[in-house]
Amino acid sequence: MPAWSARRYLFVLGHMRSYSSLLCHILGSHPQIDGYCETHVKYRTRLDLLRLRSRVVKLTGEPLSGRYVLEKMLHNYAFAPSILHSPRTFAIVLVRRPIPAVQSIVNMGLHNGAVAWHSDLDAVVRYYEDRLATLVRLADELRGRVMFMEAETLLSRTGDVLQGIGGLLDLNEPLRSDYRRFAHTGEGGFGDPSEAITTGRVSNTARELRTPVTIPASLSVRLEMAYAACSASLRDRCEALAVQVGHAGSGLAARANSRSS
Repeated sequence: MPAWSARRYLFVLGHMRSYSSLLCHILGSHPQIDGYCETHVKYRTRLDLLRLRSRVVKLTGEPLSGRYVLEKMLHNYAFAPSILHSPRTFAIVLVRRPIPAVQSIVNMGLHNGAVAWHSDLDAVVRYYEDRLATLVRLADELRGRVMFMEAETLLSRTGDVLQGIGGLLDLNEPLRSDYRRFAHTGEGGFGDPSEAITTGRVSNTARELRTPVTIPASLSVRLEMAYAACSASLRDRCEALAVQVGHAGSGLAARANSRSS
């Protein structure tokens, strides 16, 4: 096991229904990455990284053994600058197109109604807009140790995306499109509560919405504008994953090390 001081922290920063559970299960199945779900830690100081380690051990039932400790964050929790600016902190930002993302959140609220506002269209639109603005701010704070990916590419270009992520993180073996089931896979509060996540593999088969969700034109325009602005800003601030596809060996982690040395 690497020394505590050498361990890195990998944050998957997205929004609800952005395929973040799928990505985290793939990442967490790699031997160099520990963790697979949200721990709901609020990162006010560096001491909270100890809480992350402890929760990952509890949620996986396994000791930490990898190079990275993984956390997924979908909400605007506290995130201390001392953590964001650390050369041992890395992130993947993923954003799904607004209309299907919002429709999926509302459907989740209607059929897994643990949180009342998830089925409130206006509240979900505000959440999506606020979260995208926060993702841009976090990308600024991470200062080059962050990559951006369109969420849909995880399904449509799975092999290329996983090869790109593996190269950027300098992983010692490829990421795979099949993945482990963990202790809380498919449970609400730990990620995707649907049956899709329990299959153990990536599938790009289209799934019909359970309940049609109509989004008024005025809200659609707002959402598309927020998405376009966020995507453009993230492309300016983040590692261009698409450029790196197929070019492992000059990874994000290695370049961060060279800049800090």
